[in-house]
Amino acid sequence: MGWALHVANASGQLTPHEGAIRAAIARGQALGEARLPEVALDVVVQHWPGQVIGALGFVGYCPTGDMIQLTFDAANENLPRNLGEPLVRTVLHELHHVHRWRGPGYGTTLGAALLSEGLAGHFTRECCSTPPEPWEDAHAPEVLRAEADRVRAGWLQRYDHAEWFFGARDLPAWFGYTLGYRIVGQHIAATGIPASQLVHLRPEDVTLNEEDFA
Repeated sequence: MGWALHVANASGQLTPHEGAIRAAIARGQALGEARLPEVALDVVVQHWPGQVIGALGFVGYCPTGDMIQLTFDAANENLPRNLGEPLVRTVLHELHHVHRWRGPGYGTTLGAALLSEGLAGHFTRECCSTPPEPWEDAHAPEVLRAEADRVRAGWLQRYDHAEWFFGARDLPAWFGYTLGYRIVGQHIAATGIPASQLVHLRPEDVTLNEEDFA
């Protein structure tokens, strides 16, 4: 068991930040493994200008149950101030995805994806006692309610990730992150079960109600 850290930094662009990056990853691992089983995991750190969340200077991605990718833009002026807790939270978010991949999977249906993102967000909150990220609280209840019928109809159907999460079509950007966070929050409040113990939660086990869109 253990995490193997792979830093792709031949250019040296990340050298000024490498210590802070390593420290945040180690902190995320410690917090996460206090609540989830230890796993063998590859963590890939890479520099890719322009391919990050602008407000953070980095982005996380979990493509499988064996890997987390952390991408940084050394030229982004927001990067240095976000290499502490914001990066720790990203590591925790992706770690929950790792465990989802090892269980039911991230999911190919709208409901599964909303649960995966909402659970990862609430796991981060569980570990860090922090408020939702901006994308997890981006839309007012009336915006969510306007799509309630559409969400119910598509809950167990295949979906377009870019449409629901990135605003690629008629839905606003971050809609899926906000709704997923809201749905999982309601489930946790109703059951008393934390996100760390809901890794295997499936959309078939969740019945949507009006409070999920409030």
